[in-house]
Amino acid sequence: MKKVDLRNLGFFLAVIGISFSCSPRIPKSPEFFTGDLHEYIVDTIYLEKDTKTKILPSDLTYFEIDGEEFLYAFVNYRLLKYSFPGGELLAVQEFEKEGPDGIGTWIAGSLITEDGLFFISDNKEIVRTDFKGKVIDRNELPLIEEDRLSANFNTMNGNSMTWISSGKKLIVLDVPFVLMEQKLSYEDWVWVFDFDTGVKSTISFSYPEKYQAFLGDPELGVYSHKYVSGKHLISFPATDSLLVLEGEKEFWVDGKSSKQLMFEKGKVEPQGEWMVFLPNLNSSRYKWLLYDPYRKIILRHLVIGAEERNDLKLEKNSFIILDEQLSKKGELFFTNEMFSGFGFFTPQGLYLKLVPQQSDDYEGYVRILLDL
Repeated sequence: MKKVDLRNLGFFLAVIGISFSCSPRIPKSPEFFTGDLHEYIVDTIYLEKDTKTKILPSDLTYFEIDGEEFLYAFVNYRLLKYSFPGGELLAVQEFEKEGPDGIGTWIAGSLITEDGLFFISDNKEIVRTDFKGKVIDRNELPLIEEDRLSANFNTMNGNSMTWISSGKKLIVLDVPFVLMEQKLSYEDWVWVFDFDTGVKSTISFSYPEKYQAFLGDPELGVYSHKYVSGKHLISFPATDSLLVLEGEKEFWVDGKSSKQLMFEKGKVEPQGEWMVFLPNLNSSRYKWLLYDPYRKIILRHLVIGAEERNDLKLEKNSFIILDEQLSKKGELFFTNEMFSGFGFFTPQGLYLKLVPQQSDDYEGYVRILLDL
């Protein structure tokens, strides 16, 4: 499996009209910087696909084991193991849906860790397995108070479960598909499962009052969470600041874009017998949070708005960069024309999945190096 420098990919250069540098140029000055994310692309890796794999995820899991590096992906009840950075498919492990080692018929989220795999199963339990697909344990999801209406334990909107290996704790999120008025007073959005004691506890917060104006909007009513060094970071889609929960403390930090943003609610339209909510895709919206554990930086993904280019409607995006002390450092801009805004980290950098894939036999991921 080959590793290809993007400067050799004339197709991308012709389409996007950009030039790449192999030497990222993030300034060492403490001043806030802005720039083009494409300038920090170093190269591309390609991962093989077998005949049963139609599409690979945007986020994979990196491990170093006995001096060797690997990537893992869970796709359609199959655990794929890749060499890294070579991209060869080394092994495939099938998982059962039902039976003693069944992980469920509806998986709302999965997480790959060195201590096993975790699955949000059938909206009723957390299933943990080993890498051979054998169930280690099962933990029931908590019953939810009436004011929540129903729980949506999932990993939508770029959210993920988090495993704290040292304390044997799993963080699981209750993320609303759509924010309704009854949920504005709800607070128990983040749950912590203690696998040693069996105790389930909550990290509580409430939506700001301004979200009364965005009820029913599937884009402007969904929060994003990231756990970083003992802090729970909450990103709301129409709020410039980040909410930080640390122990008994609750405070806000600056997470604002350098661009002027417009938060515009969508509308409800009849479609046959149904009333369907259509989000305003021209609206600005803060999306997910990414954390680079190797460089100790946080990326806040933002959709700034839409623009027309060559008869195509493109999303204008950025990553707002903060350090681990939650000081804002800079902002890098890109569109969704070349790669997605969701990816994974390794010691070698951030990997974002290419949007125009060149082959059915493999999928490519650009490597971006953000060394502050």
